[in-house]
Amino acid sequence: MLHRLMIVAASTLLIAAAQPPQDVPVPQPKPEQDGAPVATPPEPKSQEPSTPPPPAENTVPKPEDKPEPAAKPEEPKADEQKGEEQISEEPKKKEEPPREPVKAEDPEELKACLSQLTALGAQFKELPPIKGEEDGCGIASPIELSTVIPGIKLEPEGTMRCETALALSKWAKDVVIPNAKIAMPDRNVTAFGNASTYVCRNRNSAETGKISEHAKGSAVDIATMTFDKGEPLVMKPRGEDGTMEGAFQRTITTAACLFFRTVLSPGSDATHQDHLHMDVLERKGGYLYCR
Repeated sequence: MLHRLMIVAASTLLIAAAQPPQDVPVPQPKPEQDGAPVATPPEPKSQEPSTPPPPAENTVPKPEDKPEPAAKPEEPKADEQKGEEQISEEPKKKEEPPREPVKAEDPEELKACLSQLTALGAQFKELPPIKGEEDGCGIASPIELSTVIPGIKLEPEGTMRCETALALSKWAKDVVIPNAKIAMPDRNVTAFGNASTYVCRNRNSAETGKISEHAKGSAVDIATMTFDKGEPLVMKPRGEDGTMEGAFQRTITTAACLFFRTVLSPGSDATHQDHLHMDVLERKGGYLYCR
């Protein structure tokens, strides 16, 4: 019995000596021992410009390089400029409207016009055909008008077509005289100041564009109206003129479109500030242009 107890005691001592102390840390197994996959080292990244770290507070930033100014385009040479100008002018020349040659008057219509003009008491003389200095200018059967109707002269005399003179005489008789008696009963109109009749030029005296009706003898410009008393009536913008003269001018210029096909009153545009323009240009459908 004693022998068994000694064997058990010896075994207990051996077991206690073989166990590690509990307060000694046990080393953890390595990843390879746990069966975890071995981490693959990352591939080297391509060298990219890294964002520079912000400068220190006391560091003075260097001034940035200013961008170089863009190079100015080379100016074309004189020969090149000339070529461009010639090219740009070609379309303008093509846009020029064709100019018709001077048309002959219908003999019967001309005879009737001259007869009516004489019956109204106008004084005129027939002139030989006018051949213009260029295509489109001229009058086939011109007259020189000196007296519009009895008592009203055209100063100075004007060269024009008979149709233009007839429209002027009818306007003077049926519009100017009656309205002058209403607006200024103690004054009589004695003359129209002729600013322009026949002249070979473009519209508004422009270098290019359509030819003027003056170049065909179809237009007359009136700058003033003279009376037997007082000052002449000067043709000027009178849209805000509250006098009898202003009312008279507005009335006769508006009524002029009953006899002419184009009427441009003073102030209607930049080139018609100091005269009344009237012409007999025929338009499609009998359209009238009155301003």
